Amino acid sequence: MKNLIVDVHFHSIPYSIPNERINMMVEEWPMRIAKIMGINPNKELFIQKAQELWGDKDGSKMIKIMNESGIDFTLICNVDNSGIEGATIEKVQEINKRVGNIAKKYPDRVMALAGVDPRRPEALDMLKECFEEFGMKGLKYHSDNGYYPNGPESYKLLKYLEKNNGVLLTHTGPIPPPSRPKFAEPMQLSDIGVDFPNLKMIAAHMGLINWRPWAALASSQPNLYGDLAMWSPYAYGKFELFCRELRDIIDYAGVEKVLFGSDFPIYDVALPVKDFIKIVKSLPKKAPKGITFTNEEINAILGDNAAKVLGLSKDH
Repeated sequence: MKNLIVDVHFHSIPYSIPNERINMMVEEWPMRIAKIMGINPNKELFIQKAQELWGDKDGSKMIKIMNESGIDFTLICNVDNSGIEGATIEKVQEINKRVGNIAKKYPDRVMALAGVDPRRPEALDMLKECFEEFGMKGLKYHSDNGYYPNGPESYKLLKYLEKNNGVLLTHTGPIPPPSRPKFAEPMQLSDIGVDFPNLKMIAAHMGLINWRPWAALASSQPNLYGDLAMWSPYAYGKFELFCRELRDIIDYAGVEKVLFGSDFPIYDVALPVKDFIKIVKSLPKKAPKGITFTNEEINAILGDNAAKVLGLSKDH
């Protein structure tokens, strides 16, 4: 029986990005993570790769990468930040609809999460439209934009999400300014696990360097999971650290709580997702002395855990 590979953290970008924005994003992300990986970054090459990867109007680029990387199923998302000038409700919903349409085009390969900032007075109506008209099945938060995921404005969305068996993928952990990481501390999710016990929640990045609070919660909250997005630079450039941290995460939280995620296509400019998958697959044989992983654990992380969370079958 085939072991599934499921990517639960993929940023769908179904529109063209201006070159000046690409230049800025390359400086913020691929150039920075290249240093973590210990490679000498070529900014012009990174910009060229970003121009090729970022902007996928119909999902065809995504499917190509999935096929090349052996990824069976992907959770794609949009992000809404009401603090951005020009991010009108109409524009955000237009992008949510495009992301939903990609999932509709590939129903056996893709599930879509809506980007809705709960600070918007119209947020609940937006989420309802995403579910009922766009066919989306979850919600993506980037609360470091300036709101708490467990804040009162969020609860009306989470109530709807739980009632409709949706999935919440919410950012946790520190990232560079203008992000405000205090809003995305893993412990902010503790109230959600109590007040919405049936809501499936994925803490994006598991808090990254601040993973221990997430692990403490995940070990006791049945529906709280975390993904490996943003861990790829460490897997490549600081392999022993990655192995040591992942082993501790598994031992504290339980292997069943760890899901594979790539943060594609942002990170693919510096490290293709297929290479990250190869590194994870190699852990049972190549982990440093004194650190061990079993094939069963790696299969669980790469896809079996997510299949259970998302209700996927092995023959997907």
